Amino acid sequence: MKLRIDTLFGRIALLIAAVLVISHFSWLAILRMDRRQQQIDYSVEQMIFQLDSIQRALDATPPLPLPSLVEVADASTADEHASVPQAGRARRLVEQFTRRLPPGTEVRLEDELSTPRLWIKLPKRNRWIAMPILFVHNPPPDNRLLPGVVLVVGIAIIFALLIAWQIQRPVRDMAEAAEKLSRQQLVSPLRERGPHELRQLIERFNRMVADLVRIDQERNTMLAGIAHDLKTPLARLRLRAEMLSDPKAAAGVTRDVESMSAIVEQFLTFAQSSEPTARPVPVDKRIGELAASLQEQDRKVVLELNAGDGFRMIATQLDRIIGNLVDNAYAYGEPPVCVATSRTQEGWKLIVEDEGPGIPDDAIERVTMPFVRLDPARGGNAHSGLGLAIVDRLVRQAGGRLSIANREEGGLRVEMVFPFAAMAQAA
Repeated sequence: MKLRIDTLFGRIALLIAAVLVISHFSWLAILRMDRRQQQIDYSVEQMIFQLDSIQRALDATPPLPLPSLVEVADASTADEHASVPQAGRARRLVEQFTRRLPPGTEVRLEDELSTPRLWIKLPKRNRWIAMPILFVHNPPPDNRLLPGVVLVVGIAIIFALLIAWQIQRPVRDMAEAAEKLSRQQLVSPLRERGPHELRQLIERFNRMVADLVRIDQERNTMLAGIAHDLKTPLARLRLRAEMLSDPKAAAGVTRDVESMSAIVEQFLTFAQSSEPTARPVPVDKRIGELAASLQEQDRKVVLELNAGDGFRMIATQLDRIIGNLVDNAYAYGEPPVCVATSRTQEGWKLIVEDEGPGIPDDAIERVTMPFVRLDPARGGNAHSGLGLAIVDRLVRQAGGRLSIANREEGGLRVEMVFPFAAMAQAA
């Protein structure tokens, strides 16, 4: 799976890596600063020991010989060779060294030699003591510490990412389940796992899915029952219409019965538009067969089929989609009806267009809702407002998305896009 930063796991991974890297390398920087301070402390300790040794050598009877870099001189010599230390590492060393000496001690720095010296005037002595500065140089540990720090950070990141992966898995499963639910597919109850908040969310999601399935089943059962119960009275009405002596009255009753029968068929289609299990067929080929059948019904359909054999759908789904859209186009629009297919970067595209008056712009968002009819703009007999609702449900079941818009040159454009991944999963 390709890691993306805008996913939950990607952001958790980035946060964990940033925190670990910043914390460990900040600790390494602090350790290096502390190491420099320790070097100054060690140097001061060595120089205090050296000064005490020089004083003992001077106070001995007879005085002991001093090393070559150690010198005892008067104030004029000290003024000639030494001065007050300026900023830098030597100044820090001198300041810390001075704090360890008795109050009233004067300290100057001579840095003209290859080995810098300190000139010290103690309160109890009349002469200046010159002694070399002892810089303690410990072996640099950075080269040894850095691989260890990188190893620790790497191991910590790996274990942290494994934990983050386990935490985000329920969220990912819920997103996949929501995607299935939006396509009217069967969603199995999710396993409740993860932190307390996630378990609560999963439990309520499972309850919501169960309620939606139950409501959908009750609605479909009600619609199917109503449609089934209406068939028998409609058949009797048709029979009685044929027995009427007045031809005009008989024709009117027959038209009304046929309109009601068409509405009943729409009810049944909407109630039975559950997910089919048949094998997909090539869309272009199937649309060609449907167009030939529509031609026999004096319905002109213009085809622009460029998707190829890779575009496949369930035959019953495709038949209902094309059938409802062509019925709507002839009922509310004007022929010819154009059906086009193509392959795009987004996925497979199926477009149905007519040349009618279109629909009001403020009603575009409502036309796919069940039982919505736009009278008088797109109203008519034998229609219950379920045509586009059936199409929208079938498109979502197939893993696609539907958009409706008015054409600039007039008419309605219904565009369906089926992403490649969703189509493969649905198949």
